[in-house]
Amino acid sequence: MKKIILSIVLIISVLSCKGPGSGPLAKESFEKKEQKTEPQGHSGVVKAVKASVTVNPCQGCIKIADLISNKKSYSGKSVKVTGAVTKFNSGIMGKNWVHIQDGSESHGEIDLTITTDGYAELGKIVTFEGTISLDKDFGYGYFYKIIMEDGKLIE
Repeated sequence: MKKIILSIVLIISVLSCKGPGSGPLAKESFEKKEQKTEPQGHSGVVKAVKASVTVNPCQGCIKIADLISNKKSYSGKSVKVTGAVTKFNSGIMGKNWVHIQDGSESHGEIDLTITTDGYAELGKIVTFEGTISLDKDFGYGYFYKIIMEDGKLIE
């Protein structure tokens, strides 16, 4: 009796199937659809909010505005920067992400993002040394025109 009922249910399911992409287990349609590469609600641009800070560069350091305005000449090179920590996110993609500002500005850009193993407290003045990378795309809309990677916290 169980086999008969199971057979009837199976036959009804097959006959009522509306084709590929239908049914409770279908995850996506077989029709081509435009794929989104960004999560819902993310603009795709990493924007900084200007902090009211003025930080003088340390000896051997470069101002953030100078770094931004001459970024091609610093690409792939190690530099030192000093700034106030305006944002800190830990443990993302195995790194801590620090945003610093020194009060300088170039073409509307005010912020330098740094990936590091170190910890930086919000509002503190810090100095980092690391390699500059340009046009870095981490996916999901996180694109940086300029970023310091593997920054070492000096102060």
